[in-house]
This record gives sequence, structure tokens and C-alpha cells, in this order.
Amino acid sequence: MTSDRPLQDFTERLADFADGRRGIRNPFVIVPVQPKYERRVADRLAEWAEDPHQTEGFPEDGTVQLLRLDELLVQTDVFDLAVDLGAQAEPATITDTMQDQLAEELVAVMVEEIESPDQQRHVVVLTHLGSLYPFTRASELLDELDRRNVQSTIGIPFPGDIVGGKLSFFGEESRNYYPAHQIDGRIEGVHLQ
Repeated sequence: MTSDRPLQDFTERLADFADGRRGIRNPFVIVPVQPKYERRVADRLAEWAEDPHQTEGFPEDGTVQLLRLDELLVQTDVFDLAVDLGAQAEPATITDTMQDQLAEELVAVMVEEIESPDQQRHVVVLTHLGSLYPFTRASELLDELDRRNVQSTIGIPFPGDIVGGKLSFFGEESRNYYPAHQIDGRIEGVHLQ
């Protein structure tokens, strides 16, 4: 059944996990977002992060932190390398280098930024995932966060579609990411009015 309130369902699920519910591994939650509304959803989540206790069930001692992936991207060494190479390298070489290294380096930067990586009651919402296209995927970031044993509740608004129950990033091959709890339905313009 598709939700008619996916943004609210997303924040409620984040509250559930922050309050102690466990997932398959770490508490990861993904909500699909119509790509053209990704920035507006990020703005709404920034407002929510200022007072997450408006969501029923959010723990009294819980906290929320927003991390903009577009801002963290420019802090990675692989980004600096791509800029330095510029016109001197083939575009495919730069793309391959970014795809090989970005998730690991980006998560290293994230872990330094996360205020309480060992606390499930600390919610981290990763916004602007679309800025990483085509270099890395949400699943790669979540896998790397899991490898680094980050215990925070992680939420990702995912710019893309649901194809056959799987997430499709900007029209690419659909994939299931089993350890993440997916909100049914997709945030579209009607949900932001």
C-alpha cells in the first residue's frame, strides 16, 4: 500500500528508530523523492530538524543533524583530485576514480561531522544525494556507514523512482537495499503544499 503522506511517514519512522527500534542491521530509512523536489524536501527536513519533538514518539533526549552531501563532497580528496585533473584526463577516467573512491572518502568525512555516531537516538539525515550522481549510490554510503559501525539513525531522501518495489536512482537500474527500511510511496509536489 502506497502512503499518501510519505514525508510524515519518513519522520515518524526516524522517530521510531531513534526511540530504540532496530532494523536488520543499523537503523536506516529511505524515502523516495521525485527528483525535482529533492531540494524542497531537504528544506522541509531542515525545518523538522530544528524541532523533531513535534513528531510523536521522538525521544525526549533525541537529536537530529542534517548533513548536506553536496557540501561534504567538496571536502573529499577524490573531489580535489578530479578538479586537479580537470581537462588533463579523460572524463571516463575521472568518473571511474570518483566511483571507486567517493563512498569511502565521503563517509570518512561524514563520520568526522556526525556529532554522536555511537548513539541511535541521534538522527542523521543525509540530504542532496542527487549531487553525487553518477559517482555513488545510497546503498554504497549505507554499506560504508555500517562497516564503520555508525549507530546513529540514518535517513536519506532518495531522488528517484520505485520500479517493481525497488529504488531507481535517476532512471538507472533498480536495486533493493535490504537493510534500509523504505517508506512506501514517493514524496511529490502534492506532499509539500
